[in-house]
Amino acid sequence: MSAPRRNGQLSSCEPCRKSKLRCDHSAPVCNRCVRRGKSDLCVYHPAPLTKPRELSRPLKATKIVTKEQTLVPAKSLTWDSLGASSPVTVLGSAAFPNSSKLPFSGSGFLGPTSYSGAFSNSELDVVDFPSSTKSTPIDPQQVARGAQVLFLLEHLPLYAEISEKRFAVSTGWVFGIQLMDQLFKVLGELYRNAIQGSGNKYARLLDLSRAFFKNTSTSIVTHDSMSLAEYFSLASPRWDMLSLLFGFAGTATYQISPHNLGLEHQDAITSKEGLRQICMQASQTCLQFCNHLGTLSDPLSWAMLQHAIYLLHMHGSSDHRTWQMLGDITTTVFALGLHQPDTDSTAPFFLKEVRKRTMVGAYALDKELATFLGRPPRICWRYCNIQYPLDMSYEEIVAEPAIRDAAIARLDPEGWNIDGRIDKGANARAGLAASIDKENALEISLSNRIDGLEERVQNACKKSDELRRSLPACLQWTEDKTDPQVASYHVEFLYHEFLLLQTLYKRVGKGIDALANKALEIISTLLHMVSLETRSGRVHPSVILDLCYIGLPAAGTLCTELLRRSQPQTSVATASSHIPFPRSDIIQKLSVFVAQLKTFSRQQEGNYEICIKGQRIISQALDRVLSPAPAGVVASSDISLDTEAPGGDIGDNDFMAFLETFDWEQEMRFTFGC
Repeated sequence: MSAPRRNGQLSSCEPCRKSKLRCDHSAPVCNRCVRRGKSDLCVYHPAPLTKPRELSRPLKATKIVTKEQTLVPAKSLTWDSLGASSPVTVLGSAAFPNSSKLPFSGSGFLGPTSYSGAFSNSELDVVDFPSSTKSTPIDPQQVARGAQVLFLLEHLPLYAEISEKRFAVSTGWVFGIQLMDQLFKVLGELYRNAIQGSGNKYARLLDLSRAFFKNTSTSIVTHDSMSLAEYFSLASPRWDMLSLLFGFAGTATYQISPHNLGLEHQDAITSKEGLRQICMQASQTCLQFCNHLGTLSDPLSWAMLQHAIYLLHMHGSSDHRTWQMLGDITTTVFALGLHQPDTDSTAPFFLKEVRKRTMVGAYALDKELATFLGRPPRICWRYCNIQYPLDMSYEEIVAEPAIRDAAIARLDPEGWNIDGRIDKGANARAGLAASIDKENALEISLSNRIDGLEERVQNACKKSDELRRSLPACLQWTEDKTDPQVASYHVEFLYHEFLLLQTLYKRVGKGIDALANKALEIISTLLHMVSLETRSGRVHPSVILDLCYIGLPAAGTLCTELLRRSQPQTSVATASSHIPFPRSDIIQKLSVFVAQLKTFSRQQEGNYEICIKGQRIISQALDRVLSPAPAGVVASSDISLDTEAPGGDIGDNDFMAFLETFDWEQEMRFTFGC
C-alpha cells in the first residue's frame, strides 16, 4: 500500500498522478498501471510536489526475487558493495528477496509429539516436511524507517560509554562485556564505512538499511571452530542485533547511579529521559522489522530478553506490555529449542553457553513476573531440560581453545569453579537454582488444593533450605560477607519460604508466628545489607531492588501482625503464647526500613509509585501502633493514600482489615540484572 499524505489520504503512483486518474494504491504496482501497460513506470514518490534530495530519484518497482540469500558480512559492507552507482530514493523498493520462511530450520524446534514425530528414528526420517515459502515484499517505508534508525548510530560512542559504565557496576552474566564490545566495534566500523566520503548520508543509509533487512532474513551459518569476532562479523548487521544494542544502552541508564551516568544536558539525545525514549522506540522498531520478516535466530532471543528488561525498568512489572513481551520471549526460546540440551554440532562453544544463559534468563524472568502478578508461569521446569551454564567468565568462554580448556579443567564435576570466585558464571547458576526454588513455591501458592497443605509447605520449605545450602561456600551468606549479590541470593531463598508460609496462613490460618519470624529475618538482612553498602560509599542496585521487591511484602506482614497484636481483643489472646513477639525490635526496624525505602526509591522508574504507596501504608500503620486514634473517632472504610500524611479519621479495625487484604506480594518490585 502507498504511504499516506499529510492530509491522511493515500498517495497515488506517478503515472496516475500525472494523468489525474484514480489510483487503487496497490503495491508494488497499481492495477491501473498493469492494465495500461505502464508497470515499469509505476512508482510511489514520497513527496511528489517537492524537490528531490541530491542524487535521489524514485526507483521503479522491482519484481520479487525468490532465490536463496547469502549473508553479507559486516566487514564487506562498504559503500561500493552497497551499490553507490544505483539511484536511491527515500522510499525505494527493496532490491533483495524477502522470504517469510523462518531462516532457523523452517518452523523451528519440533518435539517428540510434533507432526514429524512419527517419522523420527525410522527409515522415513529423511522426509522433509514443507513449510511456508510465500514471499512478501519489503515495504519501502520500512526501508526508510530503518535508515532513520541507523542515523542513531552517529551516537555510538555515547552508547559504548554507557555500556562501559554499566559493566563497571556489575559483570553481565547473560550478555557479557566481550559480546557487547564486539557488537559496538563491528557496528562502528560498519557505520563509518557506509557514510565515509558521502555527500548524501541518507542515501547511503537507505542502502545500508536494505542490507540489514537482507541479513536479518537470512540464517547465520556457524561452524564449531567459529570465533566470536567471526560470528559477530556475520550477525551484527541485523535488526535484532541493533535492537539488543539500543535495549542494553537504555536499560543501563537505570542501572547506573545518576551521578555516574553523566547525562544532564538538555539535548534530546544526550539527556537521560530523551535517550531512554529514543532507545525504547529504536529497539521496538527493530523488533517490528524482525517480526515482519518472520525471522527466528539467536540474536532475536537476546534482543527480546533485553527489551523485556528495559520495559520492566521504564513501565514497571505490572504493565501489560512487560507481560506481553514475556510471552514473545517464551515463544521464541521454545521455537529455538533452548529448553532442551543443545545438540547443534555446528555451533561454536561460546554460542552454546550463551544459549544456556539466555534460557536461564528467560526462565528466571518468567518466574519473577509470575510471582509478581500471581499468575501461572509460562515456562515450567517439568516440561524442560534447562542446562546449568558452566561457571566460567565470558573472557574464558570466548577465549582460544587452549585457554578455554584450561578453565574447564578448573571446574568441579557439577560445573562450579574450584577457585571460590563469584564473578564468573556463579550468578547464572545461582539464578537458575533460585528460579527452580521459586517455581516450587509458586506451584503450592497458586494451587487450589487445601488437603495436606501444611505438610506440603513444610516439605517445600525443607527442600528450599537444602537447595540453598547446596550452593558453594562462596555463595553462602553470613553477616561478615560484604558482597551484595551473595546477600541478595540469601534473601531470595528466604522470600520463597516466606511465600509458602504466607500461603499456609492465608489458606488455613496456621503458622502466623513462623511467618512473622521469617518476615523479620528478611527485613533484618536487608537493613544489614544497606548498612554495609552505605559504609562503602555506594549502594548496589540489587540491594535497592531487594528493598522494594522483597522488603515490601515482608514489611506489610509485620505491619499487619503488629497492628493486630496492638488491639485489646487480641493482646489477651496472645498473652499465653510461648513464642515471644519482639514488638520493639519490629517497630525500630520498620521505621528504619521506611526511611531507607524513601531514600533509595528512584523517581521516573516503572515501579516508583508502588514503592511510595507501600511506604505510606507502612508509615500509617506505625503511626497507629505508636499513637492510637483517640476514642470516639468515627471509623471509615476509605483509605487515602494520595497525600504524604494520610488522614487520621480511619478506625483501627478498618485499617487492620485493609492491611490484611492488601496484596503486598503483587505490590512489589522486580528487575533482572543481566
